[in-house]
Amino acid sequence: MATSVIITLIQAFRWSGESGAELAQQEFLDHFTNRNWKECHAMVAVSYSGKWNLQRSELSLLMQDFSRQFIISPRVDWHTTSMTVTNSSYEINGIMSFEGGSGPSAGLILREIGNYTAQPFSFRWKHSSITPWSWHLESVEHPSLELPSGYVPGRSRMLTVPF
Repeated sequence: MATSVIITLIQAFRWSGESGAELAQQEFLDHFTNRNWKECHAMVAVSYSGKWNLQRSELSLLMQDFSRQFIISPRVDWHTTSMTVTNSSYEINGIMSFEGGSGPSAGLILREIGNYTAQPFSFRWKHSSITPWSWHLESVEHPSLELPSGYVPGRSRMLTVPF
């Protein structure tokens, strides 16, 4: 019993504040790389709102549309450049890059993505329940990345936009 209490306290400390938000960020990107759509979707807040006016389910479909372009998913590298806390939300800004991956259009898509990865993405996270590891993604932003005109999540064959 004492051991389980100690483990719970360690996890609570590890998943709290800025370190918890960064762990949630990395877990989300790992789920994305591994195409674990159920876990990705579960980490997105029901009230998700971001630059592209997507709802939670649409963001999930966008990630799947992007991933479909690869036979083997590229690995996502994330480097945090800054973090701010506002009203118990943690905005993590950083550079996201993609490496590897294979498929008929993989090289073309990775080159296109390279045009956007020099500018920071912003992911906003909020701790959402009593369990220490319960974090939800509230929004994803990027200063210049736009969705293709007429794009409908879940219906596109070619999508070079990662989020």
